[in-house]
Amino acid sequence: MTEFQDAFISYGRIDSKEFVIRLHERLQQEGVTAWFDQTDIPLGVNFQTQIDTGIEQADSFLFIISPHAVNSPYCLKEIQMAVLQNKRIIPLLHVEEISRDTWQERYPTGTGEEWDAYRAKGLHSSSNMHPEISKINWVYFREGVDDFERSLRGLLDLFHRHQDYVHQHTVLLTKALEWERHQKQSQYLLVEEERMEAEFWLTHRFKGEQPPCEPTDLHCEFICESIKNANNLMTQVFLCHTSEEYDIADSVSKTLMRERFTIWASDLSRRGRINPWNDVRQGIERADHVVCFLSPSFNDSEDCLKQMAYAFELNKPIIAIRLRSTTLSAQRKRGMVDIYNRLGVGDENSVLNRLKSLPVIHLVPQEIDAAEYQTGIDMLLCELNKESAYHEQHKMLLVRALRWHEQGRQPSLLLRGHNLQKAKAWLASSKSSDLQPPVALQEELIATSLEQPPQISTAAFLSYSPVDSDFARKLNNALQDQGRSTWFDQDAIVSGSDIEKERKTGIETADNFVIVLSPSAVRSPRCQEELAYAEALNKRIVPLFYQAVEPDGLPSAVANRHAIDFTKKTNFLVNLGSLMTSLDTDQEYLRMHTRLQVRAMEWKAEGRDNSFLLRGKDLAGAARWFEQSATQSPPATALQTEFIAASQSLPSRRVKLRTVAVTSVAATALVAIARFMGMLQGVELAAYDAFLRARPSEPQDERFLMIGVDEPTLQFLQNQYEPGRGTIPDGALADMLKALEPGQPRMIGLDFYRDFAAEPELNGLLAQTPNLITVCKSSYRGWSNQTVDAIAYPPEVKREQVGFSDLLDDDQGDRYVRRHYLMQQSGDMGVCDTKEAFSLVLARRYLEAEGMPFTSPENAQGTAYQQDMVLGDRPIPQLLGTGAAYQYMDNQLRGYQTMLNYRTHNGSAPGFASMVSLKDVIQGKVPAEQIRDRIVLVGFTAPSSTAADFWNTPFGELPGVILQGQKTSQLISTVLDNRPLIWWWPLGLETVWTLAWGCVGGVVVWKISRVKLLALSLGLALASLYGISYVVFVFGSGWLPLVPPAIALLMAGAVVGYLNYRLRKI
Repeated sequence: MTEFQDAFISYGRIDSKEFVIRLHERLQQEGVTAWFDQTDIPLGVNFQTQIDTGIEQADSFLFIISPHAVNSPYCLKEIQMAVLQNKRIIPLLHVEEISRDTWQERYPTGTGEEWDAYRAKGLHSSSNMHPEISKINWVYFREGVDDFERSLRGLLDLFHRHQDYVHQHTVLLTKALEWERHQKQSQYLLVEEERMEAEFWLTHRFKGEQPPCEPTDLHCEFICESIKNANNLMTQVFLCHTSEEYDIADSVSKTLMRERFTIWASDLSRRGRINPWNDVRQGIERADHVVCFLSPSFNDSEDCLKQMAYAFELNKPIIAIRLRSTTLSAQRKRGMVDIYNRLGVGDENSVLNRLKSLPVIHLVPQEIDAAEYQTGIDMLLCELNKESAYHEQHKMLLVRALRWHEQGRQPSLLLRGHNLQKAKAWLASSKSSDLQPPVALQEELIATSLEQPPQISTAAFLSYSPVDSDFARKLNNALQDQGRSTWFDQDAIVSGSDIEKERKTGIETADNFVIVLSPSAVRSPRCQEELAYAEALNKRIVPLFYQAVEPDGLPSAVANRHAIDFTKKTNFLVNLGSLMTSLDTDQEYLRMHTRLQVRAMEWKAEGRDNSFLLRGKDLAGAARWFEQSATQSPPATALQTEFIAASQSLPSRRVKLRTVAVTSVAATALVAIARFMGMLQGVELAAYDAFLRARPSEPQDERFLMIGVDEPTLQFLQNQYEPGRGTIPDGALADMLKALEPGQPRMIGLDFYRDFAAEPELNGLLAQTPNLITVCKSSYRGWSNQTVDAIAYPPEVKREQVGFSDLLDDDQGDRYVRRHYLMQQSGDMGVCDTKEAFSLVLARRYLEAEGMPFTSPENAQGTAYQQDMVLGDRPIPQLLGTGAAYQYMDNQLRGYQTMLNYRTHNGSAPGFASMVSLKDVIQGKVPAEQIRDRIVLVGFTAPSSTAADFWNTPFGELPGVILQGQKTSQLISTVLDNRPLIWWWPLGLETVWTLAWGCVGGVVVWKISRVKLLALSLGLALASLYGISYVVFVFGSGWLPLVPPAIALLMAGAVVGYLNYRLRKI
């Protein structure tokens, strides 16, 4: 076991032995371990080997400065080794120089001439100091000058500064030297957590201070080779150069490895190889980038040009480093074109163009100009880091595609799962970027993989110690070459993913668990965890021996299983056949085992969601497999058993009908509360509007003639008459009354305000026209609580000929009219002292003339409504808030109200009756027959007039005179033509209706389990509700609740569905 020390003490015995003994003792007392030759070199051993090992295994190198140490060849060798290993060097000044007396004590027979010669050589002082020691700040321990304890505290502070970083330097150096001494074999490389910690250490940079020590080139190579080994021998950079450029290429390689780049150097890797071109090809294929060193020797090298041609063929990103003049000779251009043509890359022009387009970096050797060299390296690093993730994926897919092609396009080598999805996304991104495009084989691999059905399982999961990665890689390739799909971490785990989660997923989806046994695998925590997880999932475990393991050291999960022996390297193919035979045994049973385990784990991960349970053929197949598992190995897991049982019981689990009934009642109660609070009024009225617009067209009401003050009439009045006071001029109004008189209209209604005295001529006409009805306006508080002033009726008109013109606004200031305001209460009147609406006065007089009596809804005192209003024999339903969508809140149901049943002709609400302009009437263009015996309504229809009043309705914006006509027509038509009014159910019946549909929703969800059928059934139920409501409204004028029962249906269904879901889930 390696024994690390905090420090190695290098000193000159003659000058400093006693001091070092004291220093060593004090360091030990402070808990610092230090290598000291007096205590750490055993007898009978090679002392130089012990010294070398001591320096290697020490975090810091303490050099005790004295004339003897500075001039000692042994200390020099120690310093050189510490410098070579980039140790943290801490010089301690003990003796600056010795005096003649001291020298004389050591050399009693020495003469003065000898002393002078001694001094001339600098042996009496530290003038021959090694340059690395001389440029470091010293810790002063001069005897008789410096305080020993104070200096010791400073030294201890140095030890504790960056202690973890320095110690990691020592640990990694020791491992790297061991790797180097064993011919750099892969089993001595770093693995797993050690490798990741080493990567972090290598990339750590000290900001604002000097590092205590720097990694050696061996550190960098060791860590980068460990990364390469962990990444399936993939690299980031392929260096293409000739042997003449070895030195500069080696310098660049070391610099890149210092930045954690994995390297494949063509010249170095080809030495001693049996098939060098095959190795070079693999190096190019497995690298993210190709860096070529352009020089005259490069241009004359057919090997380098061949490598470049192959890199271009694979669409590799190539970076050129120009060292000296590198103009291609005509002969070499032709030679390179020949190579391209043989590889099918392109013609001469395309080759030369691609060469010219390479990014070129000018580089000078570091020993010539270090600053210029670093500038070139910075540019190179910048190029290598551009779109690195894209180039890495390009490489991974290329290697996979080439191997797939070489192995006869084995399906086991196709992409699957998240690897396939990542490749698909990469291919899509490559189409929209100017980076290196995919080669045809990559596109073919992805396309073929996408065409394959999703594969739930793999044939085997390979568990091995990273120390045995070379054998595991060989085994994985052999199994895949034989058509067996495998889960191999170096292929299956993509960068940035959760490694632990990916490994568990790999075990879950593998039919077999193959573990490579060796002493390192038995000790590996990773292998132990993977084996325990596979055993917990009842996986078939197939052990194989790569190296011999003591039986007592075998895990219990494999101790009693037959293992395939791969320890004899010559029998690999025979043993591989035995392994494949084992993997192929009971294949279908194992695949179902894996499939059910994966499905069961998904079900558990999703909170045992019923949608993940088995159904139909899947459930029948699982039931047959479960019966078979009682007699076969591996048996079903507890989770599989639970999963199948839950799937079998799922369809029959539902709540009781009593729960459905209670749920429906609760849903209805919640809807009723929401409705009572007015929360549903808006959506209910929106549905009402839609039904209203859907009613068929009706013939015009011939009892009415509408006279509109339109835009041409306004211009006409302005030109022909003196202006009135915001309304129709008196002269024009007099001319109109005179023009109407020959036609003998049944009644004339003026829908505009005149609260001032008329001119004499008009005064007489107004007073002498008994069939004239006019309007006034009541005072009330608006939606924003502002007071709206009342407007009186014309003083020339009797009170009996007046009705209020107020309309009811549904949308809080947006002037939306759906209701018919028939009577106002006594307290609302003010100067507009009439209880009856303008429309009611017109309709009542018309019907009374037809012999149809009017029955007031008021009591004898006229203070309250005690019955329905009746015209003829037709009661007018009153909105009381105990039915329909309106609730008695905010005084919105004041007075006597009913719903306004709009009449449309050819889809037009204004077209319910004939309309002419006031201009035409005054000019005598309206025949008397069009006026005779009709109710003539006069009002403003021009939007530009300030006297016009426009209101929003289900049929768009309408002028007030049209609304007054609609309301009057509604009352007369219901009595004389049996045209129905809008009616609605009382609150109790509406509640029963809502409850019934709530029960429908609950029962449908309770009865039906299949999602599609359930959705269809609920859709049919809602469609039935809508259809019934639509037919009753359109053809019978019945306003049945639509939104409340729909909400109750969905709410009851949702609650019952949730209760069923919870019941089935538990």
